[in-house]
Amino acid sequence: MDIHKPAGGDASAYRVGNVSELHNASVDEDAARQGGCAQVHLPTGRMCTLRHAHVGSCEFSPPRQADDLLAKHKAAEHW
Repeated sequence: MDIHKPAGGDASAYRVGNVSELHNASVDEDAARQGGCAQVHLPTGRMCTLRHAHVGSCEFSPPRQADDLLAKHKAAEHW
């Protein structure tokens, strides 16, 4: 249990409050602020468009498709 994480499970609020995580070079800040995992595979630039703190491995998407796929995941999963 993360004692620093706010109750209620609002991952995007936690991400914005956790500024040190947003300044990680392997995290896309804009996607993280929207509640996405946002991990970036640095050699390829591909980004994970799944929800923050998702279960299992990241699903990396091509950079040009990342924003569209993030929006689709948010809409389909009601973030």
